[in-house]
Amino acid sequence: MAYFGNNQQRGELQELYIDLNDLNFEKKKEAIKKVIAYMTVGKDVSQLFQSVIKCLEFQDIEMKKLIYLYIVNYSRQKPDDAIMVIQNFRKDVRKSENPLVRALAIRTFGCLRVPKLNEYLIEPLKDCIQDDDPYVRKTAVLCVPKVFEVSPELCPAILEQLQKLLEKESNALVLANLIQSMREIEVLYGKQLIILNPKIIQKLLLAVDECIEWGQIFILDYLATHDPVDSKQAETIIERSLPRLSHINPTVTFCAVKLILKYLDYLDNGDLVKNLCKKISPSIISLLSWNQPEIQYTILRNISLILQKFPILFENEVKVFFCSFNEPYYIKYEKLEIMVRICDSKNFLQVLNELKIYINEADPHFVRKTIKSIGKIAIMYDKALQEAVTILIEFAKNVQQANEPVQELFIQMQILYRKNRYLYKSNDSLKILFNILEYANEPEAKSACAWIVGEFAEFIPKSVEKMQEYIDHFLLEDRLVQLQLLTSGVKLYIKYPSLCSALIQQLINSAKDSFNPDVRDRTYIYWRLLSTDPELVKNLVCYQVKGSQQFQKDIRLWETKDLIIALENMGSISNLFHKLPNQLYKNIKVRNNHQKEAKIYKVDDKLESPSKEQQIKNDQQNQPPQQNQDLDLLNFEEPASNNNQSNNKNKIDVYDLI
Repeated sequence: MAYFGNNQQRGELQELYIDLNDLNFEKKKEAIKKVIAYMTVGKDVSQLFQSVIKCLEFQDIEMKKLIYLYIVNYSRQKPDDAIMVIQNFRKDVRKSENPLVRALAIRTFGCLRVPKLNEYLIEPLKDCIQDDDPYVRKTAVLCVPKVFEVSPELCPAILEQLQKLLEKESNALVLANLIQSMREIEVLYGKQLIILNPKIIQKLLLAVDECIEWGQIFILDYLATHDPVDSKQAETIIERSLPRLSHINPTVTFCAVKLILKYLDYLDNGDLVKNLCKKISPSIISLLSWNQPEIQYTILRNISLILQKFPILFENEVKVFFCSFNEPYYIKYEKLEIMVRICDSKNFLQVLNELKIYINEADPHFVRKTIKSIGKIAIMYDKALQEAVTILIEFAKNVQQANEPVQELFIQMQILYRKNRYLYKSNDSLKILFNILEYANEPEAKSACAWIVGEFAEFIPKSVEKMQEYIDHFLLEDRLVQLQLLTSGVKLYIKYPSLCSALIQQLINSAKDSFNPDVRDRTYIYWRLLSTDPELVKNLVCYQVKGSQQFQKDIRLWETKDLIIALENMGSISNLFHKLPNQLYKNIKVRNNHQKEAKIYKVDDKLESPSKEQQIKNDQQNQPPQQNQDLDLLNFEEPASNNNQSNNKNKIDVYDLI
């Protein structure tokens, strides 16, 4: 460490030059160490390039390591001088009896990244690929992707040589690194290079047992991208991979899980698929027992992906994803998402009771996500509606300030009311919500409040006064709120024409001068409809669906065409962001998959959606009469209603009012 001191004497480069050219070996070695020390702290010692490379004539491996480090650092600055090193490289690769020296030379060659040097070093690289020592072969195959990235036009012959090596190689370490190198080249080249046959697959499966952990990861990860020929081959590969499910390394375990999940699609035996799912589930759950939250987060992000194709895996393991008080919030957020995905008609009460506890957490963002999760479950399962409303209304009773959870409360209550209008009767929910409407300050929450006031105006004593407050600040509101205020204002006018004549006049006067074209268009549409046929407006805007509407919240992460690609890349950085590799990295080319549709493995009652025939029948029953089919295309609500006939006699012509 004495070489890193700050007392640098004058003419130090001249002294180093003299020592490097001295006949004494020890002085040369000491000078090389000083050069590397100066290079490490950032001092420019490139002037000594010629003197340094002359020292390669000595066979001392320690000195060679230092010199090769120097050459890698300065070869890009002095490519013309670096050509002088070629002969030394060739000499070390072909004539040295020490395999460490041969491997060191070829590894340094791969790190040069100088295009004009590569053409001189292709032949030594070919020699190293055929070397008798497995360590040299391993180093050589790892060097090929580096050369291919800089000079791909020089590599066709080497790529053919790698394929031949794959067929005859017997060393597990070389095989694992060979697979990884060829996969890296495939990513850069955009075409498949590895051609597998039963013999090579058998060789790779045998190598898994002999490899270190990194080698097992490389082989299992590649086999997970392979499409087996038939069910028998898939079953064989799965059988040889099962012991990896209990490996101590979480990455090895996860690679085995990815491989088995991929090959389940190719199995013909349904009982075998169920048994394998029962074996996979405990292995994935065991990974969550690691104390490192980073590993837990990675596993949870991939579980969200797995559940889209394999919801059957964790159908009885919902308790595993319950949140602990001392977990980081990014872990809790993922567990919330997973709980919603594995919730079904059997365990929804258990999940809702757990979410009820989370509502009292201190973190407002976590509480907001909890409320949103409760709403999702209620949307998916009709039986959960009443319990979800009860939980949300209990929370609303304790609201004392405007915060994130309150905003989400209004949004979710609007969604639940739209699914089943008669929920307003439960637990005085309308009265409680009306008392805290003033706490809505986000556009979506305000829009939800405006919808509630307009939809249930006849059950809210001061609905007209509240709507008047909104309209007084109409031009200051967000576009989403303005559009909803227009629809809700028209609903109020239809229900109370005498009380709301001035209100609707003020609303139309304010909206027709809005800077937003959507707001102006909707205003003029309502204005013309009210002035020509108020009965039609009533049928459009106030339409009520009897019973519970059949709609579900889409909680998919991926489209079907992308799901297979995402599953093949489980465990990668792109899946942490829930993106495809080519969406995250511009130079990545996604491998074409011949499988067109993803087979979904789920229990029979996983979803409560009706059959197609029943759905068509329900839609036909719920259709309004033919004369009411002129829907408001600018109204983004549910279809309108023909109820509330009591106020028809008190119509006021809005056109005349304005």
